[in-house]
Amino acid sequence: MDVDPALVRACQRGERGALDELIRATYADVYKLARRMLADPDEAADATQEVFIRVMRSVVGFRGEAAFGTWLHRVTVNVCLTTLRKRTRNRQAGLVAGRTPFALPDDQAAIAGDEASPGDRAETADLVRRSEDALAKLNEEARTVVVLRDIEGLSTKEVADLLGVTENVVKVRLHRAHAKLRELVLGGGAATAGGAA
Repeated sequence: MDVDPALVRACQRGERGALDELIRATYADVYKLARRMLADPDEAADATQEVFIRVMRSVVGFRGEAAFGTWLHRVTVNVCLTTLRKRTRNRQAGLVAGRTPFALPDDQAAIAGDEASPGDRAETADLVRRSEDALAKLNEEARTVVVLRDIEGLSTKEVADLLGVTENVVKVRLHRAHAKLRELVLGGGAATAGGAA
């Protein structure tokens, strides 16, 4: 997440409108990450709101030891992980059954490039759709590892630290998730999603 350091300093000084501008500049990225991790648009919206509540409370004390965008990314991931833990506890207590199906926002319209033929664009769009559908079908542990490692680009160690597991556990989950994604994408999604761990 790219954030102008001058905008962060303006927020810290309490300049009028700076916080609103910061939220507008980062909202789409925060929501997109939350939606990918949580696979539920309503939960993603709630998580995004929680992220910005934390930003409002903490921006004044932000010391700049890392880039603000890195800090915001970490806050978003932590809020999403807390939401996933609550969801798991609620399911175990019998308060929630199943999960809401979702599709990632279609932000990949230009993925095939301007020079691609209409057929190539259609083929790419179909692959993107099947990939998004397959990601949504993974169980929460597998989807979280794929989003953090492959989509968000965190290292195996960073993912392990965030999830509170060993790096080997992350590698095993990622390997199984990749195998399940290949099966779902190449097999047309006919397989069940329960096997990814």
